[in-house]
Amino acid sequence: MYALYNICLDNVDMFFNSYVVSNYQKKQIIDLFYQKIVNISRSKVFYTKLYVPDTLDGRYDLLALFSIILTFSMSRTGSKGIELSQILFDKIFLDLDLSLRELGAGDAGVHIKIKNMVKSYMGRQKVYCDCFEINDFKKLEKHIVNNVYRNVKNYHNSHEKLAEYCKECVIEFKDKNIKYFLSDDLNFPNLDKIN
Repeated sequence: MYALYNICLDNVDMFFNSYVVSNYQKKQIIDLFYQKIVNISRSKVFYTKLYVPDTLDGRYDLLALFSIILTFSMSRTGSKGIELSQILFDKIFLDLDLSLRELGAGDAGVHIKIKNMVKSYMGRQKVYCDCFEINDFKKLEKHIVNNVYRNVKNYHNSHEKLAEYCKECVIEFKDKNIKYFLSDDLNFPNLDKIN
């Protein structure tokens, strides 16, 4: 169910085709999904109260986590959800590619970094989706420690709170049809409970 992406790691240019060649309407939909993921992953509460490092790695880890939750949920709606999940994945890595270039990385450096980021994303996708499939959020906590908090010494019980928020997201999106994801109703749960 969660092996959504048709990827050839030897040719990262293949990643970007589905977004680039999509029609205007699909691009608008994907851009809205992407903006919602970016907005939630940049919420200050994760960095100030849950000790996620406010670094490129920390931001990438949250972007990956929330995009995986959304694509996991959308893929369960059927073929349209799977198609949109693939295009969203391609959009994410197209944007990461552009960001690396803006930071001054050259073609060869970008190629290697994106390839490594895709590998790490796919690893995260597998373990996170395994947890979502069986509703094992204790196991998710361990993966969050290994990924999100891998460079943090004192994160207290933040991994538990982040996993709990992920659970809320999965529950919020569970059993929704594709119309929900394409509507204005689509939103990540409120962050007020995180303290």
